Formats: sequence, C-alpha cells, structure tokens
Amino acid sequence: MDTTRVASAMRIGAALGSAADVEWGEVFTSLRMAVPELCAVQVTGWDPVTRRFLIMAEEGYQRAISQELAHELPRTKWGDQLFDSPVPLLMDDMPHNFRDSPHYQEQLRPAGLEDGLSAALKLGDRRVVGVLHLNAPERSAFGEEARRFVATVGEALARRVDPLHHPRLDAWFGPEWTAGWLLPVQAPVTGREPAPVTRDPALRALAERFAALGIRTAPFLWPGKEGWHRVRLLRVNDGPRAGVIAVCAAFENAPGLTARELDVATGLVAGLSNQAIAEALVVSRRTVETYVERLLTKLDCQSRGEAAGVAARAGYVRPSVGGVGDLARLTRGADDHWV
Repeated sequence: MDTTRVASAMRIGAALGSAADVEWGEVFTSLRMAVPELCAVQVTGWDPVTRRFLIMAEEGYQRAISQELAHELPRTKWGDQLFDSPVPLLMDDMPHNFRDSPHYQEQLRPAGLEDGLSAALKLGDRRVVGVLHLNAPERSAFGEEARRFVATVGEALARRVDPLHHPRLDAWFGPEWTAGWLLPVQAPVTGREPAPVTRDPALRALAERFAALGIRTAPFLWPGKEGWHRVRLLRVNDGPRAGVIAVCAAFENAPGLTARELDVATGLVAGLSNQAIAEALVVSRRTVETYVERLLTKLDCQSRGEAAGVAARAGYVRPSVGGVGDLARLTRGADDHWV
C-alpha cells in the first residue's frame, strides 16, 4: 500500500474513533484521498431489530439510488454474492452481467455512475453488520489497489456501524463488565460477554419502567443464580440503535451488607421514614432503627441522609417496578452520567 493510502487509512481510523460520534465527513474525505476516482459513497449498518440495512452516512447519491442501494440491492442475487465473498467486489465481478440488471440500467447508469466497488462489512469472518458502496463516473475506475484498500479499512468500519455495538461502553466500563441489550429487544452487545441478568424477565420489566422515566442511568444490585450483581441500566439515544443496555459485574460486597440491610438502604434512598420502611417490610420500627445503625457503621456515615447518598451513588439498592424500590423514587435528583 502506498504512502497516500496508508495516511488515508490512519485518518479514517482516527475519524472513526472509539467513543465519540464518527466524523463521517473526514472518513469520506480520506476515502477520496485513497480512491480519488469515486464520486459517491454510502455506509449502511444491519439492524437485527428491523431486519434491514440502515443508512449510517452517505454522499453523492440521489435519494432513489440511495434507498435502492440500502434496502433493495441486498435482497438480490448480487447481494447474496457480496455477503458470501471474502473480498470486496467490483461491479464487473458479477457472474451474470450486472450492467444488464434493472438496478444498473434504471438507477446507476442514468445518474452517470459507471463503475462500482462494494464491500460487506463483517465482524470476524461471518457476521455481516453493514455494507460500504463506492461509485465512480467512469468504467474501470476501480482496480485491485482500490479493492485492497477497502478491505483494509473494512474491519474498522464494521466495528462502528454495528447497531448492536455501543463504543462508549468501552470508554466508560472496563472488561470486567458484561453487557446486553434489554430494549427494544434482548440481544448481545457486540464486543462484550453477555450479561447473565438480561435473561431475567423481571429485569426487562424494570427496564421498561426505566425507559419511561427518561433518565440516563440507574445503578443497583440484582440477584442471580451465582450471587448478587452490580447492574447499571443505560439509556442509549445516540448512534444507530436507541434503547436500554444493562451492564453487569459481580458484587464483591466489601461493606458486608445483608439482604435486609439492602432493603433498608433502598428505603433510605427512596426518602422514606423509618416508620414507612418498617410498614413496607412488615417489621417493627425499632428493627429498622437497628438496621439503620448498622448501615451507618458499615458505610462509615454519620447520618441517615449521608448513608442514603452513599447508597444511591454506589447502587446499594434493590429496585422494583413499584413499592419501596420504585425507580422514580430511587432516581430523583440522581447524577445523569453513566458512571
């Protein structure tokens, strides 16, 4: 690869980034540096929820051509060949004359798009997560050098167009955190081990309550087969897929909290009095007072209010759809940052 293409690949990598929004304008400028013949470019991502390709970014296409490339072309025999191919395909790679196809005759040729190069964006060797299309105004504009360059940057593009991937997770959460989508569907987060708690229907119901509140994050503890888990619900409204993600890590319980102390801590965070907590837990007020005293000691706090603040920030609460642990109570005035 010559120095211009090496520099372009590096600029594309920087523009794709790891946590911030993709600078698609810089990506396309760098593509044109490496492949100066192109006049139109489109990047799509496969959404397993709607089961269609979403247009992530594009330049140079008329709307009709854009929609045809994204939604109709993948369903053709040419699309099947593209997804099966281990390398990007040139327009003239088609086993049947692609230039005789309705797509070329009715869409591309009238628009002056005489040559094309497309790549299935894959994670690993198999799962297609998107497509990159390039077109040029002259025949034989793209060759083997262009094909190799597109193959080189394809893997980096694939990581950023996958709607099940959320790059900010990698910036905010370490490798010990597992993750999974809860809404709009239950699905893995690409690049993360699956979170075991996402299989719990009660957590999905809680996620629906969380989404309805419009808050960005809620930390808490959740029981599992192998003990308690630290969990954060995250509302995602940027990128190709909006919804709710649950991230999960083992709860080491450094303070040595018991299940009943967690119940009382939940009541404190919810702003309930000792009497109200006692009534909700069906115990005496004196019993609750004893648990509060233990919490002050274990959390190294001087007052109920301080203990409530520590428990809220650390997620030492047991949430529920209603009752003492209702999320609306637990998240009032909460910090809106993910961590």
